[in-house]
Amino acid sequence: MNAGYVRLSKDDNKRNYSSIENQKLIIRQYASEHNLAIDRWYEDDGVSGYLFDRPGFKQLMDDLDKDIDTVIVKDFSRLGRHNAKILLLLDAFQERGKRLIVIDDHYNSEVSEDDTIGITTWFNERSVKDTSKKIRHALGAKQKEGTLMTQPPFGYRRTGKKRETLEIVPKEAKFIKLIYDLYIQGCGYRKISAYLTGQGAPTPSMIRRERELEEGINTNRHVAAVWSDGMVKDILDNDFYIGTFRLRKRARNTVHGKDKRVPKDKQYIFENHHPAVIDKMTYDLVQELKEKRTKSRYKGSRGQWTGSEIPNPFGSCLYCKDCGSKLTPIERRTSARVRKYYICSTYNTKGKRYCPKAHLIEEQNLMTDIANYIRMCRNALCEVIAAYDRNDFEAEQKTIEETCIAVSEDIDEVKKQLQTLFSQKIKDIAANPDNEDLIKESYDSIQQNLTARIRALESQHDKLKHTRLKTPDVKGKLHTALEVVDDVIQRGTLNRRDIEILIERIEVDENGLPEMKLKYSLSGFVHCSANEELNRHENEIILAAMYFIRDDNSGFTSAKYLSKQLTDIGYPKSTKSVLPYIAVMIEMGMIEPCENKRKPYTILKSKAEIEQIIANFKQSFLPEYHTEQLYT
Repeated sequence: MNAGYVRLSKDDNKRNYSSIENQKLIIRQYASEHNLAIDRWYEDDGVSGYLFDRPGFKQLMDDLDKDIDTVIVKDFSRLGRHNAKILLLLDAFQERGKRLIVIDDHYNSEVSEDDTIGITTWFNERSVKDTSKKIRHALGAKQKEGTLMTQPPFGYRRTGKKRETLEIVPKEAKFIKLIYDLYIQGCGYRKISAYLTGQGAPTPSMIRRERELEEGINTNRHVAAVWSDGMVKDILDNDFYIGTFRLRKRARNTVHGKDKRVPKDKQYIFENHHPAVIDKMTYDLVQELKEKRTKSRYKGSRGQWTGSEIPNPFGSCLYCKDCGSKLTPIERRTSARVRKYYICSTYNTKGKRYCPKAHLIEEQNLMTDIANYIRMCRNALCEVIAAYDRNDFEAEQKTIEETCIAVSEDIDEVKKQLQTLFSQKIKDIAANPDNEDLIKESYDSIQQNLTARIRALESQHDKLKHTRLKTPDVKGKLHTALEVVDDVIQRGTLNRRDIEILIERIEVDENGLPEMKLKYSLSGFVHCSANEELNRHENEIILAAMYFIRDDNSGFTSAKYLSKQLTDIGYPKSTKSVLPYIAVMIEMGMIEPCENKRKPYTILKSKAEIEQIIANFKQSFLPEYHTEQLYT
């Protein structure tokens, strides 16, 4: 059985190479002139000759062992453009006893003795490589000029007479901003993709298909009906959305080889190339969160309030001070309201054996404490920004780098000493085997000292590597932090975004008091303690309660009365939350419980005695505080 094989590459110049039909015509004419009939055709249209996994060619080779005796092609370049593989293919035909006829190159495997076949096939390979090289150079020249040669990403479209400029599509930009906001709030890729699908948001491939149809282009491109994790990740990774145009992100070294990622320093980068959908601060924050979540194996916003789509605001920074576990959110429902708390996840799941205390803290109290602490930090933040200078940063970094190098050299030197010690120890034991134990004992103490020295130096090196103010753009980040601080002070509360920008870590102790660490090493510039501030706040409430008891002429007091009075002067307290303060008054001997439910606590001290208790308390805890101003 005789077969004809034809191929046309999409890269071929059709002015120089025959079309598929012309190849078939030439093969038929040759077969007719030599009294042959073509029984079957094999065809590859639009496939490069440098590849040999073409569908038509693979089927031809499979059938060669069945019923094909003779294969006819127009020229060697139609069989392929890889020199070595073509020569191996000719050997395969001869080994199988099959006949190959190449018309234009005058080759017949049964009679050919042409010694120039290798030159012909080498020239064909060089031709395709030369074409590929020219294409790469042309593309590279356009890339260096910042020319967008592909479709713009989701959120943009081409505009202008020559479609050379880009503009934002508001409808699509809305979903891009939503993706960034949800990620900052604590949602993972999967939760975001499920949310977008549920909201009926069009996928990027849907938008592309709509534009192609508008332009009269009909393709068989796959259109995704739902959002995937990968789509969300691509949008969060892509700095195109902050106005940066990045080209030559991937490249290949060989013809039809695999694309490989190009290092960022060798890519072509054009900043402020087009309008930005996302501001740089938001983009940088998302990249920081991605890195943090990767290290902590973050699994998305599982710790969210029951029945709520909003993740807890402290999910990424709230930890137990004792065991280091994250605090998890819980709810406690009363007839009046739902109270939201955080509790040590280890204590909550494993019990007291693994963490002795619950480290329970109410969300509203934590919000208030952080807002107060941030108010305290504002002046320090302004001072840091005013004092910061880029030259200082560069000088500081240079000093740090020099110290790092010196410490590294010290580490290497001590390691050499340790290695020499081992060698000498072995020599001494070999020379004096009877004193082995004594020699080992002598060397062990020296060895321990050197090992301890290495550990100390390595610890010092690590601390230097993580010294504050690591990036020259820290001043811009500090300005952003100041804007967030002012916004928090105005609103009186924080959202997840504020917390991610400002808070590095919060640790809650066994008494439910938080210790806060701000980003950009701001905590080191704030000359006041969060714990001291919290204690001062609690003492203010105690002092205010004393004044209310002093001024109560009924001779008794109650939790309900104190709750109302404290709430009226700005300390919102429920009847139940007042009880700890009443316990303090009882310890001081100021009041005592009464059996009469209408008069729960009897006042035991006179006004003068209470005045003395107040004076002593103020002297001990609040020497400069004047609580009278709050309620008089």
